[in-house]
Amino acid sequence: MRSLPQIVAPYEEIDRGFDSDLQVALTIGDQAGAHRIDQKQLLNDQAYFVLCRGQLEAEIDEACRTAIVRRGAHRNWEMRRGFDFYDPNDPRLSGLPFDRRVAIVLDRNGGRGGPWATVMSYYAMRNKVAHGNLVATRIDVARVVQDLFVIQGALTR
Repeated sequence: MRSLPQIVAPYEEIDRGFDSDLQVALTIGDQAGAHRIDQKQLLNDQAYFVLCRGQLEAEIDEACRTAIVRRGAHRNWEMRRGFDFYDPNDPRLSGLPFDRRVAIVLDRNGGRGGPWATVMSYYAMRNKVAHGNLVATRIDVARVVQDLFVIQGALTR
């Protein structure tokens, strides 16, 4: 998530510009203009959400690789046995689906609203947006970024 601050900075600048344009449109009574700006903000939120969430996915992949290497090197076979068949050098982590990579580095039983649940919620939203099902309401990108840093802190390596 090294690039997250560099991604968020232009988002915030662009969003402030949209907010300013929206206020002007509302002040002069340009409802059509205000609607166009609202739509641009919705799209901008979703584009930056996907970029930010991609940073988390890279962090999860790195943590998963580290966990596989660490557990695969354990002297005790009973600790190592579930990790022997994963190749941490494989760019796709031996075909390990995203939810399984998350389960290796976050506790699934963390409860509702916990890091695992938040990751999976953002994953579902990312899939909708990335495959053309744009969401109808704004995404609070600042909140998402805060959540991403909380999730990063919870990752097991």
